[in-house]
Amino acid sequence: MAGRFEKAITIRQALRNIDDRTFLLPAIQRNFVWSTQQICVLFDSLMREYPINTFMMWDVTSPEIKNKYRFYSFLTDYCQRFKESNDYVPTQGDFKDFKAVIDGQQRLTSIYIGLKGTYAYKQPRVWWPNTRNDQVLPPRRLYLDLAKGLDGDDNESMAQYHFRFLTEKQVATYSDDPASRWFEVGKVLNLPDVRSVDEIPFEVVLPYLEKNGLASNSFARKALTRLYYLVRHEEVIHFYNEESQDIDHVLDVFIRTNSGGTPLAFSDLLMSIAIANWEGDARKDIDELVTEIRQSSEMQFSIGRDWVLKTCLMLIGVDVRFRVRNFDSDQVSVIQQQWPEIRACVVATFKLLRKFGLNDQSLRAKNAVIPLAFYVYKQTFRDKPLYQTINNINYLREERLELSRWLHMVLLRGVFGGQADGVLTKMQRLLSKHLDKGLFPLDEIIVAFTATNKDLRFDEAYLRGLLDIQHDDARCRSVLSLLFPEINENLQLDIDHLHPKSAFVRAALEQQAFLKENDKMKVFYQSPVNWNSIANLHLLNASQNRSKKDMSLIEWMAEKHTGFKPADLLLDDNDSLHFADFQLFCEKRRQALLQRLRCNVVMSGTLSVDVEVLDEEEEIESMA
Repeated sequence: MAGRFEKAITIRQALRNIDDRTFLLPAIQRNFVWSTQQICVLFDSLMREYPINTFMMWDVTSPEIKNKYRFYSFLTDYCQRFKESNDYVPTQGDFKDFKAVIDGQQRLTSIYIGLKGTYAYKQPRVWWPNTRNDQVLPPRRLYLDLAKGLDGDDNESMAQYHFRFLTEKQVATYSDDPASRWFEVGKVLNLPDVRSVDEIPFEVVLPYLEKNGLASNSFARKALTRLYYLVRHEEVIHFYNEESQDIDHVLDVFIRTNSGGTPLAFSDLLMSIAIANWEGDARKDIDELVTEIRQSSEMQFSIGRDWVLKTCLMLIGVDVRFRVRNFDSDQVSVIQQQWPEIRACVVATFKLLRKFGLNDQSLRAKNAVIPLAFYVYKQTFRDKPLYQTINNINYLREERLELSRWLHMVLLRGVFGGQADGVLTKMQRLLSKHLDKGLFPLDEIIVAFTATNKDLRFDEAYLRGLLDIQHDDARCRSVLSLLFPEINENLQLDIDHLHPKSAFVRAALEQQAFLKENDKMKVFYQSPVNWNSIANLHLLNASQNRSKKDMSLIEWMAEKHTGFKPADLLLDDNDSLHFADFQLFCEKRRQALLQRLRCNVVMSGTLSVDVEVLDEEEEIESMA
């Protein structure tokens, strides 16, 4: 390896190198992912003189590399969701030589945030804002309690020093508490300079403690002395400097050195290769799409760069696997040329999912969305790409029903669990082959996957099990959507209990005279398998849900404005809706729901065509 170990530097020097952009990050680095707890543990380790491993730098001196590849500054003010990406630093032209961090970004960023930056995350029990909001995500700085340390037996991290990220409001609250004295860790950089370490206790620490009423606290003296020496005098940043200007060699080093710890996503490495061949800022373009999908009130789904990259490969019709050759200049040029259309298609697809009643929790496999995006990207309607019209409720009702039916089936069957590349490749071929059908080829897809480990068909036992799914289960939405696809798709639909949940709490049941002498019946009413499962759930629009609240089912159904009839619940007019007849209600409705499911999915043994099964190993080989 063309490199050598360099003389260690202090933390203060490392901070200066970050500030003046002597230290930068290559685009192949992933985003900062450490939590506040991990940062606190890191500072505790440094204070206790634990080793924190050697850093690895890449000495960038080549003008070609500076011009061809992208580099980024360190994240200094982290804000969950709203500031997670690093800022681009132009290194073209006469930009100075610098060091790119190959291994150690998370630790160096944590040290910088702890001493000079802030860390903001959402407060509990508060809704996510649409834009950055310091009231909801207040910036926090790192503090050290100088009053006392931690008892290792009472904390899971076995820390000795009590580090915490606090808001200004929290600090103000603690200011009058004699049991804790919080010192802002970054202020150690503002304390007076001394010529030798022997002067630290007497020239720096004691004057500060006397001024703040802690002169008699031995722990405070030792802790602040140690912190000052650690940050300003101890050469604790050890690093290996890679001097090679061969990018292939450096990428190999990067992959090898990042094989441990938080796993390196291969998409992060591919992102850097795509960026090198992308005119503009690929990371910014992709991250803006990810942010829009996540934050827009019309979508609010969590996706990542790897999902976007794989979708790009799918949509331009090439091998969907993450291989370096799939992101060469030719492929990236095609992606960039089609990027406005790809972006619009992805947004339209996730808006479509909301029409299907899905949210981030119920969309249990994000890769299942990719074939839908491919189909609406490649299919046309009135000589325009389908994604431009698919969300118009005045058209394409049957198309949406087939797309919804397929998606809910694959979510329930777990088709995209595990490695999804084989499924995506097969869907890419199938959909391309049947675009001339003019409708999503659901039947052809079911046939193609029959008798494989991704079989979309349902058997009787599986269907019966679906009816036991509980209200808060992520699969609940898919089951109800398959049961009632005819419900108006233009309305926001909620999953609600028909016989109200409040009627089944123990106190309410104790008041029911018909249960007092019937313990067996009482057990039935108390069981969530009955009152909290599909048999007692339905999709109601927002106005219906508000009007119902805790009203009994029979009273609510009697209200004219509900617009509900027994047939809407798959019941006959003579079926009782009285709470006393809940057991009969469940039995009747379960049978009706089961029959409806049999009609709305494809059952095992119902196919009469010859099925050609593609061997899994043969499929993977054909993708090479």
